[in-house]
Amino acid sequence: MFGIAWGVGSLLLLVGLGEGFRSGNKRQLAEFGKDIMFIFPGRAPAMAGSMNSARSYLLTYRDYLDIIQAVHVRNASPIITRDDVRAVSEYANANGGILGTEPQLNEISYLPVKQGRWLNQLDESQKRNVIVLGDQLNRNLFPGRPAVGSTVC
Repeated sequence: MFGIAWGVGSLLLLVGLGEGFRSGNKRQLAEFGKDIMFIFPGRAPAMAGSMNSARSYLLTYRDYLDIIQAVHVRNASPIITRDDVRAVSEYANANGGILGTEPQLNEISYLPVKQGRWLNQLDESQKRNVIVLGDQLNRNLFPGRPAVGSTVC
């Protein structure tokens, strides 16, 4: 009897863990957006089947313009990242990452703005210096102060 109870209990525990893991992953992936694809630079083999002679390739803005014109692409946004940025305010210093993107990223990916606004086409056309500041960096740069500018949750 104890063996049967132990087996049923173990099975229920494993099924519960599996379902929790599946729903958690589904929820995290939903934050990226629906019907989304990422394209990254990498290495391509010069000879078929051999990575010994692989050459590096980088994506360019021209690649983005070609992708956005494809028939089955509804929307696209290039992103450039740097993780070695040092930000300084009159209150504190902080290290962090920065993403450079275009305004339509908010239409592709779920990025709720707590306060302020997201980038727009006028910012881009007038080449304004605009930033959407992440919540953590906002707290690090302006400790004890109300939120400044746009902050992403």
